[in-house]
Amino acid sequence: MGVAKLKKAELYYHKSVREEIAAVLQDSGVCQVIGDPERAARPAEIEARLSESEERLSDVRYLMRTLSGRYRDPIPSMDRLLGERPIVSMANLDRLARETDLAEAAAAVRRKEHEINELKLEAAQINANQALISSLSFFPLPLSALTEGTRTVRGVAGTIKAEQFNAFKSALAEFARDTEVFLSGGAAAAREVQAVVLFSRDLGTKVLEACTRNGMSLFDIPASIKGSVQEETAALAAKLAEVEDREGVISDELDALAEKWMPVVQKLSDYWNSLAGRYRAQGESDETDRTLRTLFWVPERDAAQVQKRLEAVSPNVALFLSDPGEGDEPPALLENGRFVRPFNILTTLYSPPLYGGTDPTPCLAPFFFIFFGMCLGDAGYALVMLGVIGWLFKKYRRIPSSVKDFVTLFAFCAVSTFVYGVISGSFFGNFIDSFLPFLVPLKNSLMLVDPMTNPMQVLGISLLLGVVHLMFGLLIAAYDNVRAGQYLDAAGDNIAWFLFITGLCVFGTAAGGLLPEPFVLLGKAMAIAGAVVIFLYAGRGKKGILSKALSGFLALYGSTSYLGDILSYSRLLALGFGSAVIGMIINLLGGMSAEIPYVGWLVAIVVIAGGHVFSILINILGAFVHPLRLQYVEFFGKFYSGGGTSYEPLTHSQEYVEIDNRCTSGA
Repeated sequence: MGVAKLKKAELYYHKSVREEIAAVLQDSGVCQVIGDPERAARPAEIEARLSESEERLSDVRYLMRTLSGRYRDPIPSMDRLLGERPIVSMANLDRLARETDLAEAAAAVRRKEHEINELKLEAAQINANQALISSLSFFPLPLSALTEGTRTVRGVAGTIKAEQFNAFKSALAEFARDTEVFLSGGAAAAREVQAVVLFSRDLGTKVLEACTRNGMSLFDIPASIKGSVQEETAALAAKLAEVEDREGVISDELDALAEKWMPVVQKLSDYWNSLAGRYRAQGESDETDRTLRTLFWVPERDAAQVQKRLEAVSPNVALFLSDPGEGDEPPALLENGRFVRPFNILTTLYSPPLYGGTDPTPCLAPFFFIFFGMCLGDAGYALVMLGVIGWLFKKYRRIPSSVKDFVTLFAFCAVSTFVYGVISGSFFGNFIDSFLPFLVPLKNSLMLVDPMTNPMQVLGISLLLGVVHLMFGLLIAAYDNVRAGQYLDAAGDNIAWFLFITGLCVFGTAAGGLLPEPFVLLGKAMAIAGAVVIFLYAGRGKKGILSKALSGFLALYGSTSYLGDILSYSRLLALGFGSAVIGMIINLLGGMSAEIPYVGWLVAIVVIAGGHVFSILINILGAFVHPLRLQYVEFFGKFYSGGGTSYEPLTHSQEYVEIDNRCTSGA
């Protein structure tokens, strides 16, 4: 258990079976091809195939991006995530790809999308013209006076800011005999005033300069606008309706294209992504004129089966298996039993271990299990979680293993939540005390702790768990140092701190009367022994007595960080307490709602049910994140640094379909 043992596979085969070999590696789903970062280029044939697949994927991505919002998928996203996907084979997908002209489909959609975009621009221009004409509603003459003018008269329109209106009027007073001004309001108090100025062409330049120099911002009126305001308003409204009708028709055509193409595109998305991954893997092979060599990692447990399948392809196949060499950097594949495997995701979220290193998952799992239960801490919430998870497993029979492990993780945590909820007397907060008083004796008989009336008891348990958690991390670090032959580091960096911190805790507990008197002396002895070793070991690399002493004192001062780490576990009390208090408030509001005449019972049900659903969701999030922080920061900080890479075998892309080459049904 832990990090799975891998074999380094060296595969030699003839070029004629290149595709068959790649298909076997991909179908097996357990082989990670070893790439060469210094490889100059892929073979021309593979590069051409990869380019083709990337081109097809470009069309697929465009069609998905454009049509997905118009397509009502018969399989919801959540159902797909939980395994409700059509089962097809690569052979069926290959036939579908040959029968489908993705480039033409993308081109047809692009044409429709281009038409819609042009219509949207036209509609935007019409709306702008409508706003412009609406602002000229005070002008009584045809608008051709502004766009064309006459032989002797021309005009301009624009806006003048209120603070410049008087200057504008004064400037045009000079041309009063040869101009005519129309104003939207004329009130100087308005923010802006719309104005139309008609003037003699002979004075055109001078009038325009006077207008613009004195604050008039001119309108740019399209030359096509010539009729009166009323006529142009009606014409633009009719044109806008025509554009919108045309846009609706094209939108319906795109909806029809979405219904036609999206089921096909979804399948081909997985198909071309699978082929692209296969071609990239093929590009990592070394080749001669006739033969190929592919290197890959394979789990030791699967090596024999993979070898059997490869050798069945052709007699011209030779596979050599060996253990990882000194210069190799194998990835980490976590391999744990059924009760620990769901917790693998928590280690992977942080960082996988180095190959051959310690997998912290079995050590992490029991503590996370307990901490989650204490943070959520409500038996009623746990029953809801178990009910939902049971319904998921009953409804979805083909849940992918990674998703199944994640759901199972919450099922385990729901069990710990139920146990802690029972022993702390929390069932939807104080629901039993408030609404089911006949069950109170049973509830009280099962209670072992009471965070509401005796929080110090739960705080003590939380801090004790913190000490155990941290000291366990130090023991794991000591074990790793012993395995590596670093015995002095194990004693000075790990065991000494274990003795010092544990000794202080034993001494303090015994001095407080919680342990028998002899433990006082035992605690003192452990703490002193640990402190002496820490003091001496910290200065081992220094020269001079003062330097050694200073290093020792600074090392002992580092014990304050352990105090901070231990106090971090008080969040177990805080989150469990918060969950119980929120439940109590919801029940209190429900009880108050029940007193409303006639409809009180209905309001109470809504308040209690809705409130507790919200509480479950928000408290599950907190119960997941905070124990995870205790693992990553406090626990892992004592012994684990990660640094490995995840095992990423060559597999099929299965976002929309499940690819199973045993399937014989149509795509």
